Amino acid sequence: MSFPLSLIQRKPARPLLTLATLLTLATLLTLATLAGPGRYPWGFAQEKSPTVVQKVQKQGDPVEFLLPTPDGAPLDAEKLRGKTVLLCFAARDFPLIRPLLRQMNDIADSHPRVTLCLVLTNGDQPRDRDFISDAELKAWRDQLHFSHLLARDPRGSLLFRRLNLSILPSFVLLRKDGTVALIREGLDPATSLTEQIRPDLLRAAQAD
Repeated sequence: MSFPLSLIQRKPARPLLTLATLLTLATLLTLATLAGPGRYPWGFAQEKSPTVVQKVQKQGDPVEFLLPTPDGAPLDAEKLRGKTVLLCFAARDFPLIRPLLRQMNDIADSHPRVTLCLVLTNGDQPRDRDFISDAELKAWRDQLHFSHLLARDPRGSLLFRRLNLSILPSFVLLRKDGTVALIREGLDPATSLTEQIRPDLLRAAQAD
């Protein structure tokens, strides 16, 4: 967050900033760092990146994105055209991450024509409290024998916010033309995600 230079620049003809003004500026800076898009269900907010310009996702338009991956080459929405894609937004430290991965495997087994992608919202800067490096992500993926696509959406700044998602995990099913077929937020570990979204998966995968 930035402020006009005139608010903090000293000029000989004007008095120094008052203590009250300094406290106000400090409060604004604190509030700015606490703002964030997706919130974990238990209430921890993710910080908002001030450098990202948000694009408006219009209803009915194909979803465009270019998400970084731990392997270097970005995940490009254009290269996924012609495929039914399920984007699963989560964080590596999400308590239900392992049940989520199992449910993704179940979907892959029962719907092999659906391409699955795990999109992690962990920060990519060392100053981020949930920072995870690409090397750590690759080691984590190998440890879990995770075989689906893995991409990053740091702080939810690239796609999560644009799709108006609010909690983790969230699921976005894309048709072959890139348009949104389904959005579902939250995960009930006691029920099968496959069964919950089976009709949508079948319709999206079979559509020409």
